[in-house]
Amino acid sequence: MSTLNTSGNYSTLEGMVNKISCLIIDEASQATEPSTLIPLLTKVRKMILVGDHKQLQPTVMSSLASHTMYNRSLFERMTDLGVKPYLLDIQYRMHP
Repeated sequence: MSTLNTSGNYSTLEGMVNKISCLIIDEASQATEPSTLIPLLTKVRKMILVGDHKQLQPTVMSSLASHTMYNRSLFERMTDLGVKPYLLDIQYRMHP
């Protein structure tokens, strides 16, 4: 199993083409849409987005970029398009 910690490093991605069967993006609701699409260049077969689209959005400092919806995550776009997310029934990380 390999861990990819940067989506924009082309030399890293180039060596991973056809070698990744499942890409898991944690905190996907806090990642900009392009940063989650770039790893698809590796021809990954499955992508799992983990996060909560109702919480923090990607941090984007430019008002122009925010105006063009650059601060929107792929996770949010998918749910807006009707893809139904799987939700946890039990909160495992917080005190009740």
